Amino acid sequence: MSDPQQPQVPPYVPQMQQQSFPDQLHHPAQPPSAQHAAPRQPATGYVLNGQSMQSAPSGSNANPAGRTGLILGFVALAISLVTSILVQVLIRTADYSMFGAYSIANGIGSLLALGAAVAALILGLIGIRRVDAPHAAAGIAVGIGIAQIISILFGWLSTVVGSFLYF
Repeated sequence: MSDPQQPQVPPYVPQMQQQSFPDQLHHPAQPPSAQHAAPRQPATGYVLNGQSMQSAPSGSNANPAGRTGLILGFVALAISLVTSILVQVLIRTADYSMFGAYSIANGIGSLLALGAAVAALILGLIGIRRVDAPHAAAGIAVGIGIAQIISILFGWLSTVVGSFLYF
């Protein structure tokens, strides 16, 4: 006397019971013989309510918006770094008569970095909203985008305040 084969479900996964609500139509459950007609494959990933879920995303579940946002976030960081180095080189190699070149280089670099950071933030948010896609790259893109935007805005604010303090 053996029991019919039950699907292997770990003990930590609770079995969900169907609830019927008065305003919904009641559909009968499948007969017991139809529930166990097809043999189950062994789970390759996580198991939830007897159904296996893939642990690694497939090619169709990729998140191109999140990945592009991450790349643009790194581009914004690189632009900020190159701008900072260029401004320091201008300050050290020329006297203060080159203040116009310093301001132009700093302004153009900041605008380019701000554009890349805003694009990284927007694409990261788009990537986070995708339900069936991985969110790691999109989350990093959002973090880099927000940090860069705040950094650039504080840099501009300190420049404005500094210009008022030094007549």
